[in-house]
Amino acid sequence: MPTLFLKHKVKSYDSWRPNYDRHLTKRAEAGLREIGVYRDAKDPNDLLIVWATDDVNQAKTFINSPDLQSKMKEAGVVSEPKVWFAD
Repeated sequence: MPTLFLKHKVKSYDSWRPNYDRHLTKRAEAGLREIGVYRDAKDPNDLLIVWATDDVNQAKTFINSPDLQSKMKEAGVVSEPKVWFAD
């Protein structure tokens, strides 16, 4: 099963998390199923988010969507996201 990894830094995890949670429906519509949200032990605002997907193309479309880019900015993402897929 393809797995999507996304790593980025946020201003504040506590501010970011509610925004992320509110976007659950959009992620589900894109076929993403959350495996976990992980915080760096040395910097809790440095995040790794992992999802399972059945459709890599659909996941790529979602990740590159203007809607997601806007939501990430609103949520306080302060670094360029690093995205990769594994199988």
